Amino acid sequence: MFKKLLPKEEKYFDDFKAIISHIQEMAKITQNFFSAPEYDKDIYLKLKPLEQRCEEITSRVVKRLNKNFITPFDREDIFALIKKIDTIGDILLGVTARVDMYNLTQPIESADKLASIILQQTKELEIVLQDLQTPVKHINECKAVKVLESEADTVYRTAVKKLFTEETDALVIFKKKEILDMLENGADKCQTTANIIISILIKYS
Repeated sequence: MFKKLLPKEEKYFDDFKAIISHIQEMAKITQNFFSAPEYDKDIYLKLKPLEQRCEEITSRVVKRLNKNFITPFDREDIFALIKKIDTIGDILLGVTARVDMYNLTQPIESADKLASIILQQTKELEIVLQDLQTPVKHINECKAVKVLESEADTVYRTAVKKLFTEETDALVIFKKKEILDMLENGADKCQTTANIIISILIKYS
């Protein structure tokens, strides 16, 4: 895959490695956040610098795409992949910020499970992106991300059903459901990222 690469083209692969490393660190912090008996009020300060690094990498990649005509694979694929990975970071920062904004201090049931699934997904994605430049295919890791997304769907549906069954305060239902919605969306974006990678692997195999 990706034969006859020029040195400058390798920067794209370095950027993919760097951004997914930051995303996985964000996922780890988020998982610890939702697993704690009481939510960390300083979570935003821990995640924001990582999210900013992801934004910087994404911006750098987009600017390079606008200047360079030679790329290791289709420009559209590079753009779609970097933007989708960056979106995962946006969601992780956004969901923790929303918890603070809504002044939720006690654990939201199943939020920790969804955050844990996202963490596992980012680990699988990192394996693939760390090795994207070599001929080795990581279809199985990509499929694992999709399997985990199906697991997240099940956890989400069960959690929302229980929330509507057991909670009587409409405002609390709204707040907690939005958190669950965002986490499920994070798992979905991980799957979409895996789909893009599968397409690239197949196209350039």
